[in-house]
Amino acid sequence: RARSPVIRANIAIALGDITVCFNNLIGENVQYLYGPLHDTNTKVKKTTLMVLTHLILNGMVKVKGQLGEMAKCLEDKDTHVADLAKLFFSELSTKDNAVYNNLPDIISSLSVGAGAVDEESFGRIMKFLFEFIKEKDRQTDNVVDKLCQRFRNTTDTRQCRDIAYCLALLPYKSERSVRRLLDGLPGYQERLAEDAVYKYFSDVVGKARMQAAQKPEAKALVEEYETKLREARARAIGEDEDEVAAQAAEEADGRTTQYSDDEIDEDDEDL
Repeated sequence: RARSPVIRANIAIALGDITVCFNNLIGENVQYLYGPLHDTNTKVKKTTLMVLTHLILNGMVKVKGQLGEMAKCLEDKDTHVADLAKLFFSELSTKDNAVYNNLPDIISSLSVGAGAVDEESFGRIMKFLFEFIKEKDRQTDNVVDKLCQRFRNTTDTRQCRDIAYCLALLPYKSERSVRRLLDGLPGYQERLAEDAVYKYFSDVVGKARMQAAQKPEAKALVEEYETKLREARARAIGEDEDEVAAQAAEEADGRTTQYSDDEIDEDDEDL
């Protein structure tokens, strides 16, 4: 509550020193370490961010759902604060899957509640964070699983869009990821009534199809998922499922014909 930004910044430093010396006393008062990240003064925010970066990266503070507060700094109007936040997450990504392990809590913190950010900011933040897990297939598979489960536990329309957006950020290099989407379909099929959610899942199908282009088994799995996704969408909005399924089959046949034509053209060029 001090009026002077200098005093508030110094308090942030003092709290950091207390945490180092008396780590066991912080406990339930850890929120006081993160509070100044939302100070009206840029100097206070920068100081707090640097203090927390030092504490977290050196293992002096155990993160328990507060990384969302750090993630909000990625969208700070001051470029120095935003750059410090990017540096923090880049360093954190090298520490025992720390970003991956805290991703569900970060999504919740940014998507729902009084502290949620707007959807455009959410999109930019998640796009940045997902870069740290996209290259690891096993982590990608597990994230797909966890996000699909989240649909079962929310009725919030905004959060459903955010979850679907996060799913669309993943690369879908393995068949396991598509299989988990297919297995999780009962949990989110009702959400497909919303156009934005369905669009994100359609984007997922497009990505998966590109990855599976040279793998017959994977291609069949993607086509099965696309058909069931369309049928679920039809049920959700009250369309004729049989008609939708027939249209999907026709498009699949068209793609198969296109692949065959491409192969013939390649052979002709060789001749």
